[in-house]
Amino acid sequence: MTIVKSMKKIVIYVASRCLCKILEALAFILFILFNRPKRSAIPPIVDRNLVTPAVKLSQQMRDGQLTSEQVVQSFIKRIKSVNPIINAVVFDRFEKALDEAREIDRRIAAARAGNGDTSILKMPLVGVPVSVKETIAIEGHPYTGGLKARKLTRAAKNADAVDLLQKNGLIPIALTNIPELAMWWDSNNPVYGATNNPYDLSRIPGGSSGGEAALLASAGSVVGIGSDIAGSIRIPANFCGVFGHKPTPKIVSTEGMFPYCNGEREMLLGLGPMTRYACDLVPMLKVLAGPKVDQLKLDEPVDMSSLKLYYIEDLNDPLASRCNTDIIKGMHSAITYLVDKFKISAEKVYFDEFKFGFLLWSAEADKEPNLPKMAQEFKGGPGNGELSPCVELFKKMFCVSDHTFNSIVAVALEGFSPRYGSRANKMLSEKAAQLRKKFNDIVGDNGILLIPTHPEPAPPHETTAAKVFNVTYTSATTVLQAPITQVPLGLSNEGLPYGVQVFAKPLNDRLTLAVAKELEQFTGGWSAP
Repeated sequence: MTIVKSMKKIVIYVASRCLCKILEALAFILFILFNRPKRSAIPPIVDRNLVTPAVKLSQQMRDGQLTSEQVVQSFIKRIKSVNPIINAVVFDRFEKALDEAREIDRRIAAARAGNGDTSILKMPLVGVPVSVKETIAIEGHPYTGGLKARKLTRAAKNADAVDLLQKNGLIPIALTNIPELAMWWDSNNPVYGATNNPYDLSRIPGGSSGGEAALLASAGSVVGIGSDIAGSIRIPANFCGVFGHKPTPKIVSTEGMFPYCNGEREMLLGLGPMTRYACDLVPMLKVLAGPKVDQLKLDEPVDMSSLKLYYIEDLNDPLASRCNTDIIKGMHSAITYLVDKFKISAEKVYFDEFKFGFLLWSAEADKEPNLPKMAQEFKGGPGNGELSPCVELFKKMFCVSDHTFNSIVAVALEGFSPRYGSRANKMLSEKAAQLRKKFNDIVGDNGILLIPTHPEPAPPHETTAAKVFNVTYTSATTVLQAPITQVPLGLSNEGLPYGVQVFAKPLNDRLTLAVAKELEQFTGGWSAP
């Protein structure tokens, strides 16, 4: 029996690797057939305001050296310059943003003169423009989720996160692009079209917060907010060379996000900051965490010399691509830097549970009865019918489908996922619980784990369906229910960004954020496209 089981495992592994190679070959064929030529680079950055961290911009405003209106004008001009090329902004609120900036300037001037509320002078991000993912509600603004069925939908009220941003003096300046239903790792939909990666316009920016990442990387925004249930902050931040943080679950309110999420799925979902500079992550998280911020102890110093450092080079999911050598080398350089500077040790670890990859995440996302199917949500929700992959593929042949090819693939894949109540779902959920315990036991209260964010840099447009299992690096790791910071490490030989995920035990966000700041000093962080 032992020999039979071993043979079964070998056969399954070999078959999975063969399927992976077939999909990689398909991706190459799709690239040849649909490749968009690399267009001219985005315009150079000439305005100093565009390359100054948000905390410094705000400090200059509070010191009277700069006005919020000047800064907002700088970013408006930049967005108008780059957006026709990258298509990251899907709706702007430029006039409202300028009005809000002038009001903040008036309040700052009054406070500095001793004639107004001086609390505004203590807000670390006051007056700074912020970009917002389209699926995060701003009252009266588009709230479509990239679905044609919701094309005319407008948000009835602000998301909790937007209220907190405005309460702390930040100014929403634009809404950014997403995939349909925020359910893919690219940012293309039938309402707004596709967003391009600013480092190579023939490649994707990632998703689902792809518009955010592309705009940040292009210096069209300095801070933004996105959401992440399987890598939707981390993948685009990685592909576009910026920072992103997925907080400890339930610390940041997700009320006012679409698609709506509650119950067990809330333990997978995170709304968090995306920034060009590491120093802006903590101030942004403090704003977004609101009344729960004290749980994170973000002001407590981190003793880097007492950190326990662990790392994983490859998740060994047979359906995923092997990790790019540039990425592994970059991660090892980062590890060596931390080890040498702080005199700590690094230990390579392996979690066998990760080989279940995407299925592990799928089971955790379907742990409750009566959840609406993705096929229903693509049609606007229960009661509006279901998306049929076969029907939509037929329509696609005649260019009459209301959905992207990627969305059709996503619904087809859902049919193979382990549904609630099934034996497979129960088994995988048990594996996920074992994985969480193993992770928490290893990292403890003062440990971090480094894992590549993705096995390769941004792929070309039209190839993501053939490489869907590469999201294992962010989907399977979401199951840890841990704080995760994506940190840019540099550029590949092709000139494309890549990065690493930094994990810690729940509520230890301050550890991953401290490591992000340290690694920025080593790598230089964001590099202009």
